[in-house]
Amino acid sequence: MFRFLPWAKEGLSVFLRLVLAVGLMEGVRSGFFAGLLPFYAPEHLGLGPTTFTLAFTFHQLSENLSKTFGGLLAERVGFGRTVSLAALIGFLTLLLTPMAHAGWVLWGLAVLWGLSMSTLYPGLMTLASRIAVPGREARALSFTLTLVMPWVGIGLVGVGQVAQKDSETALTLLILAQGLVLLLALSLFPFRIPIPKTAREPYPFHRLLLFLPAAFGQTFAPALVSLFILRFAKEELGLEPIALGGLLLLGGGLAFGLLPLTGRQVDRRGYRFALVSGLLLLALVMAHLAFATSPWELLWLAALGGLGFSLFLPGWNGFLAKNLPQENRAAIWGGLMTVEGLGVALGPAVGGLLWETFGIRAPLLFGSAIFLALSLFYAALFWRMRWN
Repeated sequence: MFRFLPWAKEGLSVFLRLVLAVGLMEGVRSGFFAGLLPFYAPEHLGLGPTTFTLAFTFHQLSENLSKTFGGLLAERVGFGRTVSLAALIGFLTLLLTPMAHAGWVLWGLAVLWGLSMSTLYPGLMTLASRIAVPGREARALSFTLTLVMPWVGIGLVGVGQVAQKDSETALTLLILAQGLVLLLALSLFPFRIPIPKTAREPYPFHRLLLFLPAAFGQTFAPALVSLFILRFAKEELGLEPIALGGLLLLGGGLAFGLLPLTGRQVDRRGYRFALVSGLLLLALVMAHLAFATSPWELLWLAALGGLGFSLFLPGWNGFLAKNLPQENRAAIWGGLMTVEGLGVALGPAVGGLLWETFGIRAPLLFGSAIFLALSLFYAALFWRMRWN
């Protein structure tokens, strides 16, 4: 079985426990902010929607803006220690939530929790790249994300189902889940990310600037429509939310189902074609979606969007794995994740401005233009410059 995995057998047990710990923390986080607070905050804390949604905003900003420093801590202080700290802060946040009757208390807890979680993804992705089987780096990074991200939906749906009936019980379940995470994290306390024993080679750090367009654009473009997609689907496409959910499930299922194939192609033939063609496909899908009319068109667009994402994800991860410097890799990865987070934060506001000024199709067309520009930029970059 191990020969089919993209990670080396040595250290795999620790790595999978870390993946589980990070995944569970993501599930608890989404369950807390999106599943619990809409029911618990008004009833038990006396806080309105503006107050508890701002808690999530502050939490995200504190995490994303500190990921560079978080990555540095994960590599220098020890990843096991920073994961344990994040688990502990999350546990204390949940325990103190019933006392957060003032908005500033909830905001402060959310900010501390976000700061502690800033070490998780830079550390985990760096570790995944370090223990990847040579020649399988793109698959190792892509599969790492696919193991973690489903917990976001599990936490949201699971906690939300309980919270709408009994929010106090839902909070108790979250505390128990985070307690299990804390125990799991403490078992990993001594773990440190391995550092390759290779001679230090000069790295042209100006090259890092060339990663920034894709880091920002890949989150900014979809975020332009993230808050308006339900209304667009209803008014322009005649789709109910459940039908839109089915299309997203089709696209997402196809994307993750194709990852073993597209990831293998990236590892064997390089990331250039996958990265450029994935961005181009996403551009075409967003542009055509703005004017789609028939259900068959929507099915094809969902399938093509899934294919585009399944090409882009390993292409992007392969690009990073091959070209980021080994020294301080977690800190650099954290910096790129900060840029990605800014795209998530700024996209909805710009999308709303475009919608109000030019109409509801404008965010889709602008997002398509961003993906197209990224595709052309990296095609020209790979053609003119020599990349590994």
